[in-house]
Amino acid sequence: MDLSRTQTSPNEANRKIWSVSSFRELVGYVAFLGSMNKRLTLLYRGQVNEWEPIPTLFRDSWTCFGSDQKFIINTTTRLQYWNELELIGREVYKVCEEDFGLPRRQGLREVREVQWAMIQHCGLWPTPLIDLSSSLRVAATFALDFKRGSARNPRCGFLCVVGMPHSTGSITFDIDQNLVLARLHSSCPPIASRPHYQDGFLAGRFPMYSVTGASIEKSSLTKRLIAKFKLEDAGDFWNKNFPILRQNALSPAEDLLLERFLEVFGPKRLRQ
Repeated sequence: MDLSRTQTSPNEANRKIWSVSSFRELVGYVAFLGSMNKRLTLLYRGQVNEWEPIPTLFRDSWTCFGSDQKFIINTTTRLQYWNELELIGREVYKVCEEDFGLPRRQGLREVREVQWAMIQHCGLWPTPLIDLSSSLRVAATFALDFKRGSARNPRCGFLCVVGMPHSTGSITFDIDQNLVLARLHSSCPPIASRPHYQDGFLAGRFPMYSVTGASIEKSSLTKRLIAKFKLEDAGDFWNKNFPILRQNALSPAEDLLLERFLEVFGPKRLRQ
């Protein structure tokens, strides 16, 4: 698919949404984008709605881990959440080390962005990082909320393609591009299975010293957006060669680490 005349800036890419009706068609578009952005690694984010792709800490609300309870985030509470992140990070390390053991401790023990990656991916607390995947199929599955559409009941979702510098380790700090990129499967302990199933990455602003309005604007993924797609499933988006992934395959119900996190970071924490 020749899109050579459609080159855009990130802001233009955010305004222009490309509609696709099959996963095979989506793969064709993304293959071309990969050829045109050889110096970047393409990562993907699937969303059921066309929200601005910004980290949880910079949204206007978040849902408490282990419940459906929503909490408002404003200037005051955002600072409170930010100030609690150091304590949350230490507690995450303690749970992983004491309850499950860590073959390599230094990253999760000493690097706050590694702790944030774990916190954000598990949904424990609002953080300045945002979830991505290196798997187009995983992102498309999340965008369509693990459900198939039909001619009588079509479904749609949105998928962002972002360009990132090449990852150089479990966590990459790029001071020139003001970016941190964590590769989840090597940042998290082996007991954390979801990062492996989801081919997960976390990205955010670097360095991050405060949570002011400027931090919010600079943390949006639209700064690195290459293309945005609207996935339209009228029953034939997926096929036998490219089937939709099951929710239990990407987020298995039996997860010992999440069960322990629920005891430590669940709703009862906020009532204390």
